[in-house]
Amino acid sequence: MRNGKILNKKFFQFLLPTVLSSMAMSLNEFVDGILVANLIDSDTMTLVNMASPIMFVFAVMFMLLGIGGSTVYSRYLGKYENRKADTVFTAIMLLAGLLSFIILLCGIFFTEPLSYFLCKEEALLPVFSSYVRALLISGVVIVPVQVIVSFLPALGRPGTGTFINIAANVLNLIMDYVFIKVFSMGLLGAACATLSGYATGLFIIIVLCAAKKMRLPFTRISFRELSSLSKPLSVGVSPATNQVGYCIKVAFSNALAFSFAGLAGAKVFSVCIQTVSMVSVFISGLLDALVPIVSSLYGQRDFTGIRIIMKTAIKLQFLVNLIFFLFFEIWPQAILMIYNVQGDAAAFAAAGIRIFSVMFLFRGFTVLYLYYFPIIGRKTYAFIISLVDGFLGLIPAALILTRINGINGLWQAYAVLSVLLLAAVLIINFIISIRSGGKYSRLLLLEHEDENIPVYECSVKTSDNAISNIAESIQKFCLKERVDKKKAILTAVSVEEMTVYTAEQNTYSKIEDLDIILKIYPDHILIDFSSVGRPFDISSAASTEEYSNMAVLKKTASEIEYNYMIGMNKTRIKVRK
Repeated sequence: MRNGKILNKKFFQFLLPTVLSSMAMSLNEFVDGILVANLIDSDTMTLVNMASPIMFVFAVMFMLLGIGGSTVYSRYLGKYENRKADTVFTAIMLLAGLLSFIILLCGIFFTEPLSYFLCKEEALLPVFSSYVRALLISGVVIVPVQVIVSFLPALGRPGTGTFINIAANVLNLIMDYVFIKVFSMGLLGAACATLSGYATGLFIIIVLCAAKKMRLPFTRISFRELSSLSKPLSVGVSPATNQVGYCIKVAFSNALAFSFAGLAGAKVFSVCIQTVSMVSVFISGLLDALVPIVSSLYGQRDFTGIRIIMKTAIKLQFLVNLIFFLFFEIWPQAILMIYNVQGDAAAFAAAGIRIFSVMFLFRGFTVLYLYYFPIIGRKTYAFIISLVDGFLGLIPAALILTRINGINGLWQAYAVLSVLLLAAVLIINFIISIRSGGKYSRLLLLEHEDENIPVYECSVKTSDNAISNIAESIQKFCLKERVDKKKAILTAVSVEEMTVYTAEQNTYSKIEDLDIILKIYPDHILIDFSSVGRPFDISSAASTEEYSNMAVLKKTASEIEYNYMIGMNKTRIKVRK
């Protein structure tokens, strides 16, 4: 039996850096707005908000390229198809470069019409246009930097991505003060600060690569291989669409709240949306940690591993959402104090927050499905969920419930939609499972392994007794599944020697546990080994003694493949029957 220790350890190693990275970006947006308002004036924030669609477009770009690209990249690594993985990364970065060039052209030639489209106040256009131009030029570095950061967890370096994001955003805040206050550049200074921050992020990436502290998997690709872009783009379209839908439903909800309760209604809704931002800091980090790990496991067809990780992620997101829900229910005044909501509006806002926050108990499950389904190839399903969660479900629900309950119907719409959408997803999953004749599991829609392919899975300690016992157990399993006795012995020897070799790395890599998956196919036996720690490539290691475990392993195994993916040593051994 697999104990999940290795996978959960790696998941939590990824989780802290990705949450910190998400927190850095969210806090930057929050503090950046406060700095601009205080260093210039509160009216300037109106211009910043008018230009927010530009940053939104950047976000959609790196979600489409980064999430889609890193998912497909990880999946290819799980299949040991490194060339295809590197091709995907290279093609994505070329597309990111092309989009950056287009953004630069827009900044040079189309600033005026774009500024007029976003800002109708002619008196403000000169200041606004210079801000928009600098913001567009910033996109030249923002998009590729964020795409690379999206790939770093898949490259086993989530901490590097966190460092880059924190450095870029901290410098952005510092340069806000320098450009706006010291150099008196006004709103233009805020855009220059953004450019400076992300240029620093790009500089850090270049320095790390030049110093050979980090390797980005660029490779030479042909024009025909650019067709590989279709897969990552089709995977990334669901989260990108959900981001678009989020903006649509927020704009709609703002207008609806204003129409029912004027400025007070819009203010309460803004506070409610801020609670979403608070929860999203953790959920975004969880997804950034989850996606590359599950993608590589799916490429490897390690369905047990996927169940282990998804079970952990589901429990963790529910626990966090439950804590936030209880906090908002018990103490909504804390949020109201932060946003200075006082007087008669406070009681109205507290009631709204309590209703709205019910959403968190259910929506977290749906968001996990939204990011999970494209990994297992159910892209259309995920796309439909993103549309309904985005705006197709919220708009009609809000129109119906506000007609019945007034402004409170808006908060109820978010809560009700989260319940109905999760219920619909679970029911549809159940129907798909039933119609497949049990081929797919009911909750995760994972394929059940072919009954004609016996599978043996276990987690083993790298100690002498455990190694001896596991070799004996595998030999018995092979004999039970009618494998030729000689091949059963060779398979057991292969497992034993690989486990011994892994144990020998323990001094340097602190490896204590090893996951083993053995599958018996008609013409061969496939054995996958997984462990955490520093890289060690057994396929290229030299055997200095005739009867060393390395020499024995290379004689018994037909093929040996190695990959270091998502910070884990992965070795695949094939024994022909």
